[in-house]
Amino acid sequence: MKKIVILAGDTAMASQLTGLMDFFMICNTYWQVRTQEPHASLFEINIVSASGKDIETATGIIIPTVPLPEVEEVDAILVAASVAYDKKTLADYFAQVKSLKPFLQKATLLEKPIGGFCSSTFVLAEMGLLDDKKATTVWWLAQQFQQRYPKITLQLNQMVIKDGHLFTSGATTSYLSLCLMLLEHLYDERISSQIAKIMLIEPNRTSQLPYMSLRTPNGHQDELVHKIQSWMYKNLQRHISLDDISSRFAVTKRTLNRRFKKALDDTPVNYLQRMRVEEAKRLLESSNMTLENIVYQVGYEDVSSFRKLFTELAELTPRAYRDKFKRQQMLN
Repeated sequence: MKKIVILAGDTAMASQLTGLMDFFMICNTYWQVRTQEPHASLFEINIVSASGKDIETATGIIIPTVPLPEVEEVDAILVAASVAYDKKTLADYFAQVKSLKPFLQKATLLEKPIGGFCSSTFVLAEMGLLDDKKATTVWWLAQQFQQRYPKITLQLNQMVIKDGHLFTSGATTSYLSLCLMLLEHLYDERISSQIAKIMLIEPNRTSQLPYMSLRTPNGHQDELVHKIQSWMYKNLQRHISLDDISSRFAVTKRTLNRRFKKALDDTPVNYLQRMRVEEAKRLLESSNMTLENIVYQVGYEDVSSFRKLFTELAELTPRAYRDKFKRQQMLN
């Protein structure tokens, strides 16, 4: 039987703590049914708080905890995520759990499997555990993650990344995909595959890119870039060049590239392409427009080249994207 420890602080999301417990409980139940042994278990699960007290989650639900065990007794460690969405809330959660750093550092030396998902990937990164590793994180905090932790190779095109004994995954419900990979690591692919079927966890949900959106709060304070972003969106249908932007906002192309790189970690041209793909996603989700009309609507004339760009950025073809995300009411 494998011993799993879930580490958390107050303001952790209750659904993720209980969701992790339920995942491994279902694994145990499956094993009991399969082996016809009512007391057989694959996992022992315990929740440990950084404070040593019971956890009061972000929704006020109290979760009982146990004392921190010896690292040598543990087979895998998961760090629960909190409701954190900017520098302050991320820092607040890290302040709650930073006392667990020696435990996690020792676990790293012993190469115990350690998993983080959503905002808890920032906890592992802040502790230096992901330095010189490949990792992923919640996609809408990716820019902040990359700027703060340049030693980490960030890969957003995967839902879960395993680098050595470290597991990281993307936003909120990605912990289910992480648990499947951990289950396969601790036991085998057959059990992981069966649990995926029982819990209706899509095993092919391997990338975050189809879910990514530009419609998130802007994390920069550059007023010029804000104005250009707004102007780009209002003029998507027309041809826009770097010369057009430079002339309209009275700045050199060099300055434009520098300001965009600092504010958005992107060039104006690349950002405009991503904005056009984002608008195409919206139209694919919410309308019955043909791809040809959508391509024209977002400022492209060549359907083939836009389809190639869309597939590169979304990791789905426009048709596959529409099939996956089109709003149900449009289908009725």
